[in-house]
Amino acid sequence: MITFDEAFNIVNSTSIRVRSEAVSVLNAMDRISYHDSISKSDYPTENNSAMDGYALSSGITSKVSAESLKLDINNNVIYAGDTSKKSVNERVAIKIMTGGYMPEELDAVIPVEDANIVDNNLVITSPINPNKNVRRKGEDIRKGDVILSKNTKLTPETIALLVSCNIKKIEVYEKIPVSIISTGNEILSFNQKLRYGKIYNSNGIIAENFLSKNGCTITKNVVCKDNLADIKNSLLSAIENSKIIITSAGASFGDKDFIEEALGSLGFKIKFRQVKIKPAKPFSFGIIKKIPVFIIPGNPMAFYTCLVVFVRQFIDNLLNADNPAHIIKSRSSFEYTKTNKRREFIPARFYYKNGSVYSEIYKKHGSAMISSLGYMNSIISIPENISEVHSDDLLDTYLI
Repeated sequence: MITFDEAFNIVNSTSIRVRSEAVSVLNAMDRISYHDSISKSDYPTENNSAMDGYALSSGITSKVSAESLKLDINNNVIYAGDTSKKSVNERVAIKIMTGGYMPEELDAVIPVEDANIVDNNLVITSPINPNKNVRRKGEDIRKGDVILSKNTKLTPETIALLVSCNIKKIEVYEKIPVSIISTGNEILSFNQKLRYGKIYNSNGIIAENFLSKNGCTITKNVVCKDNLADIKNSLLSAIENSKIIITSAGASFGDKDFIEEALGSLGFKIKFRQVKIKPAKPFSFGIIKKIPVFIIPGNPMAFYTCLVVFVRQFIDNLLNADNPAHIIKSRSSFEYTKTNKRREFIPARFYYKNGSVYSEIYKKHGSAMISSLGYMNSIISIPENISEVHSDDLLDTYLI
């Protein structure tokens, strides 16, 4: 049995090839960019008015001092979205709305509320600075600028940026194909009727949703009976269609724990067997035909803890995700006595108080307890060498 840190390092020193693919930016939510993104246009694309007002040429106002200057107001109005280019005499003013493109001859805008209008003339009593109330072409972004670094997770904000810079497709890391194999004579699929001696496949459901949210696509999510041949056949199919395999249950030494035997018959190479953690001590890991296999115990919180603590970080490494903020420090708002020498993970709920982040652990936190899934928003980690947690202690907190 190895320590948590040893297991974590072994898992994350393993690598597989992850390809790229081009997708529409509209379908790129939560994907990871494969290259730097280069703007295909200036932003703004043209000089435009920053407010409703009157556009004019600042140059002819430079000598305004004792006497005022009167500029005829052009009868046209420039609105945002006008597609015809306006050409005007620089000795006139023209009404313009916010976002309207500036005629080439004009370079400043007097806001409507500040404009002195007399007999259809704009009266200027002091010099106007060039570019006053004007958004200059390319002042924010120039065509050819890097607007998004590679390995960035795409969000509503970054997608809006890409669209604004005329980028319609983006190269991203592929969604990693994953197979999930749950084992147990007691396991029912979702559409089956609950009956005595049976439970639903909650592990398969939580794994599919969790992994889909974290850069994967699920190619297989099956339930196998505790039968060596059935498990072996599911593994053979998973090997053909997956880059990662995750198994649920059958990870220990019971009479019907056939996972490792089935894997071994197919050439599985074990990297470690069992880890000094609570829950999920039977967690094991290895490689079959260059495919990483996470052998995770079937108790719900043990299974989920391994997804959060081991599998998600492994996937982030494969996708080169840039500084994913999955772990923070929180202050304990509880007292706790740990009676083992293992790394312990407990479902928790973090919250903000007086400018600090605090965590409260859930009242029930055994490996088979599932009620915490309706309460928790994090998992706290208590190191091996800690036996007492006191109020206000700082603890690693895995956000979920």
